[in-house]
Amino acid sequence: MKRGRQSNFELFRILSAFLIIMHHYAIHSTWHFEEGTINKQIFLDIVGSAGKFGVNCFLLISGYFLVKTSFKPKKIFLLWFEVFFYSVGIFLVMVFYSKEAPILDWKNLITVGMPITFNQYWFVSYYVLFYCLAPIMNILVKHMVRRQHIFILLILFVFLSIKPVIMTLNGMHSNTENGLWFLFVYLIAAYIREYPEYFSKSAKNYFLKSFVIVSVIFLLIIELDKYNLEAKNTLSKSLIFDISSPIYLVLAVFLFCGFKNWRVRTIPVINLVGSATLGVYLIHDNKFVRPYLWKELTAYKESYNDSNLVVETIIIVVSVYFICSFIDIFRQKIFKIVHIA
Repeated sequence: MKRGRQSNFELFRILSAFLIIMHHYAIHSTWHFEEGTINKQIFLDIVGSAGKFGVNCFLLISGYFLVKTSFKPKKIFLLWFEVFFYSVGIFLVMVFYSKEAPILDWKNLITVGMPITFNQYWFVSYYVLFYCLAPIMNILVKHMVRRQHIFILLILFVFLSIKPVIMTLNGMHSNTENGLWFLFVYLIAAYIREYPEYFSKSAKNYFLKSFVIVSVIFLLIIELDKYNLEAKNTLSKSLIFDISSPIYLVLAVFLFCGFKNWRVRTIPVINLVGSATLGVYLIHDNKFVRPYLWKELTAYKESYNDSNLVVETIIIVVSVYFICSFIDIFRQKIFKIVHIA
């Protein structure tokens, strides 16, 4: 467990990781829906919509601290080594225990051996780019006045968040470039860090605003599913689910400010669990683990409806999170023993 971790941010990090697991649980599983009923669809859409929102939460945390730190090549190496460890380690386990067709071939050997280069984990690949460009972005942030910073944020918000909504409503395909989006969220976090006086309201105030937005999101998902059930021309769920969704972006900012302003004493166990969030992602969303986890190990969940599905979802998501956390905490201890930290 690293020194200097703040438990309020670690709680936010843990929440974000839970949301990402919920998203993967919903979108990577196989589901059966009874004709004419939408309760199950609504619940799974609510669960599944949380993923890209969780990514924005992680980016806000990273950007908030990176804007005041210098570039450290060692951090890139440690990140690469952790990703390499899980990519190769999980692959070797699957080579010996997988019941599917043989996966030991040159293509898989190359991709698992260079997981960041070959985008084995899309978030990590973009995060490395994000981290390497942070020093340049910091120079920009340092030399901008507040008015210029606001202007850049507004321009990026319109083109990266509002424009996709307008295009989707008009039946046009829209796709936000992840690299540019990462830098946009970084600039939001930098603005919060540079001008704290504008984000000094109580944690309770921000949590209340977040609750209101969550309620609106739930209502929007319910109405969207009802509309798509009855209408001939369905509306794309990317209006809510996409990483650039404006309502989820605002929610991420409010929640981040709430946790930032929440005065929490140092809680060692929270800091320890928070330190394992990257490992949780690298384990459960590995491309060889993913189909086994969501389509075989938890296949029985397909038949559940309503309250049973809610209970099973909570049990599965919590179990996946803490099992993966336990594995990564054990990995951290091994790395410390061999002085890789």
